[in-house]
Amino acid sequence: MTVTLGQPLAPDAALFGTLAQGIWERARWSNGGPLVAELEQRLAQAEGWGHVLATASGTSALTTALLALGLPRGGEVITSALTFRATPLAIEAAGLTPVFVASDRETLTLDTSAVEQAIRARTVAILPVHLFGVAADPALDALGEAHALPVVYDAAHAYGFADIVGRGTATAYSLHATKLLHTGEGGFVATDDGQLDQRLRYAVNFGIDRAHDVHAGINGKMSELAAAVGLATFPKVAAEVAAREALRAAYTAAAERGSRVRPHSPGTARALVMEVVRCDPRDQARIIEELAARDVIARRFPALCGDGERYADQPVAGSTAHDADQLSRSVIALPLHGRVRPAHVDAITEVLAS
Repeated sequence: MTVTLGQPLAPDAALFGTLAQGIWERARWSNGGPLVAELEQRLAQAEGWGHVLATASGTSALTTALLALGLPRGGEVITSALTFRATPLAIEAAGLTPVFVASDRETLTLDTSAVEQAIRARTVAILPVHLFGVAADPALDALGEAHALPVVYDAAHAYGFADIVGRGTATAYSLHATKLLHTGEGGFVATDDGQLDQRLRYAVNFGIDRAHDVHAGINGKMSELAAAVGLATFPKVAAEVAAREALRAAYTAAAERGSRVRPHSPGTARALVMEVVRCDPRDQARIIEELAARDVIARRFPALCGDGERYADQPVAGSTAHDADQLSRSVIALPLHGRVRPAHVDAITEVLAS
């Protein structure tokens, strides 16, 4: 049986059935129903944020956060070229322009000094990514404050990670099916700013304020059925965390024994949404092929400015597109979920430790 990078955690079927039956009885499917409100409360409690807004996806969570800030259209948002394409797409959906900046070679998160050098008159926000579960440099918060710039974090890879809570202006999470906790498709924005939370609730619902169209917005609301999936998945998260911790320990031990790969950012606390190892860029494709031959699907995350990519002609401040591409070729993402069987672990260990 082939194991893929992310295989969803199935919700508790009985609990989902009960929650779904309530939706049928109330005939309330969307527009801020009781299950969405309950999920928001559970997420705020579980993650430690003051306010949480559920959204239709992680991408819409990012877009909603940027729209709620009322940033001038066309303004530049500093972000990373080492991220999933949803990050710049959300920036563009908010009417803004992504500006790529160099990443730290070890953590792969934004290089703070390069960010500071990239700030100019047209800069309206900083959007760091907690990439592969590694928290972006906390100095970015102070940098944003010093330049009066909001700092909006992309935490698609960092659900359940206490180190990122309370940071920045707002943080956008993904609840996609492949994440630690999921709603099938979904996301949420977290903040400790009550006034921003209210603007987020306008922005996610077309920008409507008491029936008046006065704010920028999208239709980014989460449905009741999606919230039911999330609520029915919560009881299984503890076991899933334990399975992922065991997998990470096995992968780390294998990487340390061999010479082909090494652990990513050793000694640094990381979330349990993604797991990657580092390799020689020249060996990445071969390792992925060897894993595939053993029914294990690993993958690379191309730099957004790499050859053949949409932003190939866009510069990378503080570095070059070539350097960003080489960094992306030094990373291999491995399956990290409770559906990875012992035979898969043995196969992965064999490749990594060879």
